[in-house]
Amino acid sequence: MFSSMKTTTKSATVTWRRARESGTALYKWRRLVGINRVTFARLANFSERTLATYEKKPTFPAPIRPQVNEAVRLVQALLEIIPADKLKPWLHTANPGFGGRKPWTLIQNGERDIIWQMIHQTRTGTFA
Repeated sequence: MFSSMKTTTKSATVTWRRARESGTALYKWRRLVGINRVTFARLANFSERTLATYEKKPTFPAPIRPQVNEAVRLVQALLEIIPADKLKPWLHTANPGFGGRKPWTLIQNGERDIIWQMIHQTRTGTFA
């Protein structure tokens, strides 16, 4: 259902799947869903400058694809359950489901698995 979700611009269709493979597609997709460069760079464990360089490339170098893939997949999964305009505030708001911690803190501390667990539980209707 959600895996085929496309994000459309006036000039082209950009899927989250394509954004995992191409810097130029990532740039368009990221802007379309409202994720700024600073936020996405941190999600992918890049500097903002490094991300800006990669976003000019038609394809990503093989060594950085896993980082981009993980960050795009995480954003897309969150967008399935959180409206795009609410995502950034959600990332920076303490959440009782995470023991009062902010999702952004979990990401920065290498605890993305907790967020993935919440995504899974939400998808299956078991998150409380």
